[in-house]
Amino acid sequence: MGGDVAALGEWTPGELALVSALATAAETEIALRIMNQDLLRTAEHMRAVLDTAQDALVSADAAGVVTAWNAASERLFGYTAAEAVGRPIADLIIPERFRAAHEQGMARIRDGGGSQLAGQRLELAAVDRAGHEFPIEMTLQVLHVDDRPAFYAFLHDISHRRAAQQQLEDERTFLQTLLDSLDTGVAACDPDGRLVVRNRALRSLLEIGEDHGVDDALAVTGRLYGPDGRTPLHPDELPLARAYSGQNVDGQHVTVHAADGRHRRFVANGRPIITTDGRKLGAVTALHEITEQHRAEVLREVQHAVVRVLAEATSAEQAATDTIATVATALDWTCGEFWHADAGTDTISRLSRWTRPEHDLAAFTNDETMTFARGYGLAGIIWDTETELWIPEVAVDPRAVARRKTAREAGLHTAIGLPVRSDDRVLGVLLFFSVSVHEPDNELLAMLDGICAHLGRHFERRRAEDLSLALTAARRAFDRVISQVNDYVWTFEIRPDGTPVPVYASPDSSGIFGGRLATDATLISAMAERIHQSDMPRMAALRDTVVAGRAADAEIRVDGLDGVTRWVWIRAVPRRDGDRLFVDGIATDITERRELADQREHLLTEQRHQNQQLRELDRMKDELVALVSHELRNPMSTIAAYTEMLLDDPGLDPDHRSLITVIDKHTAHMNGLVDDLLDLARLDAGKMRIDRRPIPLARAVRECADGQRPAADAKRLAVTIDVPRHLPVYADPFRLRQVLDNLMSNAVKYTPADGTVTITGHREEAIPGKPVVVLRVSDSGIGIPAEQYAHLFDRFFRASNAVSEGIKGTGLGLAITRAIVAAHGGTISAEPAVPPPGTTFTLKLPGFPPTE
Repeated sequence: MGGDVAALGEWTPGELALVSALATAAETEIALRIMNQDLLRTAEHMRAVLDTAQDALVSADAAGVVTAWNAASERLFGYTAAEAVGRPIADLIIPERFRAAHEQGMARIRDGGGSQLAGQRLELAAVDRAGHEFPIEMTLQVLHVDDRPAFYAFLHDISHRRAAQQQLEDERTFLQTLLDSLDTGVAACDPDGRLVVRNRALRSLLEIGEDHGVDDALAVTGRLYGPDGRTPLHPDELPLARAYSGQNVDGQHVTVHAADGRHRRFVANGRPIITTDGRKLGAVTALHEITEQHRAEVLREVQHAVVRVLAEATSAEQAATDTIATVATALDWTCGEFWHADAGTDTISRLSRWTRPEHDLAAFTNDETMTFARGYGLAGIIWDTETELWIPEVAVDPRAVARRKTAREAGLHTAIGLPVRSDDRVLGVLLFFSVSVHEPDNELLAMLDGICAHLGRHFERRRAEDLSLALTAARRAFDRVISQVNDYVWTFEIRPDGTPVPVYASPDSSGIFGGRLATDATLISAMAERIHQSDMPRMAALRDTVVAGRAADAEIRVDGLDGVTRWVWIRAVPRRDGDRLFVDGIATDITERRELADQREHLLTEQRHQNQQLRELDRMKDELVALVSHELRNPMSTIAAYTEMLLDDPGLDPDHRSLITVIDKHTAHMNGLVDDLLDLARLDAGKMRIDRRPIPLARAVRECADGQRPAADAKRLAVTIDVPRHLPVYADPFRLRQVLDNLMSNAVKYTPADGTVTITGHREEAIPGKPVVVLRVSDSGIGIPAEQYAHLFDRFFRASNAVSEGIKGTGLGLAITRAIVAAHGGTISAEPAVPPPGTTFTLKLPGFPPTE
């Protein structure tokens, strides 16, 4: 050592500097080696951490080539690190359909663009070594080393989460589908009161939107009412709101003014939804519809109430008034009337009326007409037709012409009328009116018809009571008897061997068998013993059909215990209860119906004979009209000629000239009537000659309109003509003018002052080469009652409103018009004008030359 140090002193400065540099380099090398060992240990530690990580780590360079692949990646995708590193990542884990998009994103980043996916949790599809595609969640980071991007992705399989989500979605779909299949409306809200469940029945009923909350979703303000149907429910009273507040709702009756305009009744049940640890999850409610049950109950109550009213009434007027009040009050109608029919005077008069106290119907109550002839007014029409009548809108219905004004003033809309019968005659008419619009309801009409039957029987009973007090007691007892059901109801079981075993039978068999069966007798044995011998095959066929499992019925004769043979209608319906077959049946005495059918056939035969006699009388009438017309023609022509000669006398004084002018005017009118009658006779005999030729229709229409102009101007009528100038029609000029005169004169005659008359024409060609000219004459006149259009073209027919208005006419013009049009090969029809009132006549004539 000492020699070495001594030797140092012998080194030159350059050698010393070199030695110092070498020493420094050695120290640096030692430090680097120590640092590399630390880095290697750190890298190995990091690699061990990544290999034990549950998430797969995949890193790639800018070209998309895998640079790192941990053990989780090997388990997830099936490639070892040795197989994966150095290969494009797209070839390993990206499904083929997404590779193009992947390459575009890599290219955008290499070109300096940023990654839109970096730092986000993404749910994607990946593919493993076996080609199986599965969902993954990926977090992507992009780092730049030496200005080159490097990609690091952490991935894990989310197949189980997706499956759980799909299962949850399937359960929600299943639940919603199940709820939507229910007829019961169901709604539920979440802890915040937001409506989250509403099935199809509820949505259809209330038209609930997607964003309605608990306060407004079920209220749909003004749509939910109390049991009376008129008192709106307060928001706190709503079933779901009560359940949401923590109450248990059981059997709350509510009325819903549904989206379709109907008033429907429901029973609501509701519960708060509370977890086992006391957390409130929301509330649920269900609306069970009881509209039909409630309605049936109301109808039953009305019938029972009417029976009680009739039992307590002391006069016909009280019975009618109390019945009207009972029915109208229960059904929420505004007023009712009873009209008494008097067959002796052929008139019907109002006997009683009831009106709801809260409605002011003074104008309707005090309307001017209290009596109508048969066939006029609502009551008269029902009396005449003997059928019920339902009018949804009285103010516009032509049948209610006598009451339109007062009904409109009173705000009434719907009218219902039914005949009150007794046996084969109508005693009166029951009318009800409502301020609401109600569509026809057959079940309600059937109930009212039953009430009318009760009322009719009551009136007959009262009439009998007026004759004798003793007969009154007997009549009441008789009514109680006949009000009972006389049908025989039964049920028996069909054993597998075909043997019938009785299960139930009505206690009273008198209505069918003419007496009570013995206690040990059954329907089966009674039928076997009592069926008429000729009807045995029909009974056997009914039994075989029922045993085969099909409904059947038969009409058979039964020899009663009282010695009377009755016709009985048996209906049997099989039903299965598990493996057992039951048959439910009812037997009804139809003896009277069979007798009525025989009487009806006899009456039809007599009716056919009477119709033949009427046709013969009609023929004789036509011959008489033709004869009288010819006999009148000559004297009327002579009177006209002499009248003309007198008027030509310049020396005739003014008074005589005035008188002769009146004679001349009436002679011309009589000649017109005779001409009409002769035209009808010629048409009936087929002797009217039609000389058809092309005629400009527009000119003919304008000439006719000019002839009616003075009468139209006198009433300030607006006459509009819209007929093309070049519109030829092939017709007889004289007869065409006769048709146009009839139609236009009627339009002017039956249109009130300041009205309108419109004539339009056009050409149609439904068949190629055979055009038809269509001419329409419309007016805004008094119109024609709907039920009278069918008779409009009959001879001597005049509409009832024209007669009541006092408008003169013979009833021949339209009959002649139709005959002339038919002789031309055309048609004519009439219909209400649009808009009403008024009438439109449509005339169709050939627009081509007639063929031989």
